[in-house]
Parts: sequence; C-alpha cells; structure tokens
Amino acid sequence: MLKPNEIREMNLAELVMKEQDLQEEFFNLRLQKVTNRLENPWKLHEVRRDIARVKTIIREKQSIDNKEV
Repeated sequence: MLKPNEIREMNLAELVMKEQDLQEEFFNLRLQKVTNRLENPWKLHEVRRDIARVKTIIREKQSIDNKEV
C-alpha cells in the first residue's frame, strides 16, 4: 500500500508511470480472479485504492501547476 506522503514526493512523470503500472497490476489481478487463481482477494482492493491515491495526487499537482502559470 502506497502512503500519500511517498506519492507526493514523486514528480508528475513518475506518478503517471506509477499509475500505468498499477492499472496493469489491477488488470492482471482481475484476470487471476476470473480464472480462480487469485490467492489474496484483498489485493484487488488495495491496488484500486492505490490507483485512486495516485490519480488524486496527479490532479493536485496539475492544479498547483495551473495556478502558478
């Protein structure tokens, strides 16, 4: 599970890459769930929350950048 403070330390490019990685991981976990090979169902919940955290921080950083311009 990613902590918000850790996410805020990343720059925008790193955040976008992290979001893509998490989306890919979420897809793979859903695939495992469908094929009944998912060992830890709670992992789906954690990854979905991490995606939301990353997206929120991305929006915060974009909002700050727009206010500075």
